[in-house]
Amino acid sequence: MMSWRRSYSGGGAPQGLQDTRGSKGLINQPGQNNCFLNSALQVLWHLDIFRRSFRQMSSHRCSQDSCVFCALKSIFSELQSSSRSVLPSDSLRTALALAFSRQQRFQLGGMDDAAECFENILMRIHFHMSEESSQDNSSSSPCSSPCSSPLCIPHQKFSMRLYEQCVCSSCGASSDPLPFNQMIHYISTTSLCNQAVEMLKRRSDASPAMFGELLRNASSVGDLRNCPAGCGSQQPLFRVLLNSPEVVTIGLVWDSATSDLAGDLIHALGTRLRLGDLFGRVEQVKARAAELYLVGVVCYYGRHYSSFFYHTRTRRWMYCDDEKVTEVRPHHLITSITSPNSPTSCVVLSVYKCVLCVLCVLCCVYLSVCCVYKCVLRCVYPCLFQCVLCCVCCVLCI
Repeated sequence: MMSWRRSYSGGGAPQGLQDTRGSKGLINQPGQNNCFLNSALQVLWHLDIFRRSFRQMSSHRCSQDSCVFCALKSIFSELQSSSRSVLPSDSLRTALALAFSRQQRFQLGGMDDAAECFENILMRIHFHMSEESSQDNSSSSPCSSPCSSPLCIPHQKFSMRLYEQCVCSSCGASSDPLPFNQMIHYISTTSLCNQAVEMLKRRSDASPAMFGELLRNASSVGDLRNCPAGCGSQQPLFRVLLNSPEVVTIGLVWDSATSDLAGDLIHALGTRLRLGDLFGRVEQVKARAAELYLVGVVCYYGRHYSSFFYHTRTRRWMYCDDEKVTEVRPHHLITSITSPNSPTSCVVLSVYKCVLCVLCVLCCVYLSVCCVYKCVLRCVYPCLFQCVLCCVCCVLCI
């Protein structure tokens, strides 16, 4: 990884830049508008936790032509074994269109939201796998109660089981806890950038490792409730995480169609997330100690979606723009995460198994952005430390 990154100091691309073994493009013909689906599908395919678990599943409640489970199985089989470098995603697009015909979502030829597509694919898999789900084929919204089926991959791997409560700091009154599940944790980009500035003002030791705390502060901005006892004060909602998800998805939502916060957002983004920092309280000890690392990003710009993902076999970041799949420079990953015209960006974070590989990946990404953090944090020593750490990790991995 380190030698690959250093080769960018030259004028041209390094030899082997187009090495995309194991990654295939997905067709998006003019008028199909499949880019949102292709981006969500690429992230799911390259999430090892999801791909390996889904591969073991066979028994399900089939809904024939509208069966998202069967369509996804078919595409995954082709991604695994086909000799073609570009494959169609038509079967999944058709299944989604039929499954959501009542809601008029994901219809053939229409443009839709990649983050919502990602979430609804997971919820359709829940529908096909869980005996507890509604008999209504159109039911795919997140459940208010947790799914207890051990075979339900979305709820076992992705779902965040939470409850929120308003506790008054003035009189001590508290509201009844409201339990809910979420597949994606949405954050306002404006709140995120404003909180990043406030954090830098308040704390001299601010660092990218505090990304979870930054997200928690940003998610509570403006979300105030009246005191449950009616004392007149307003209090923020307190959120508690009850489980330990293996994959956490963060949705960055732009508050307007145009924005000048793109640069500030890039400065605020982190590649590491501690679950214990993301919510007011985390119940499970395992979850409090869990660290998750950035493994996939879906971006929207110019009415078009594309995705970045970490390829675990080659240990390289890849960029997928429908049919085109290329290796991407680490600093291009950071600068392409968002755009001032983006309505939504979907950021996926997941636990890595190999600690040494994690360190190498993080160091390569950090080295590419340390100049940005150096300007923001006014600190040189963390960058020097990351350089030394990356060299040590590369030696250990070799």
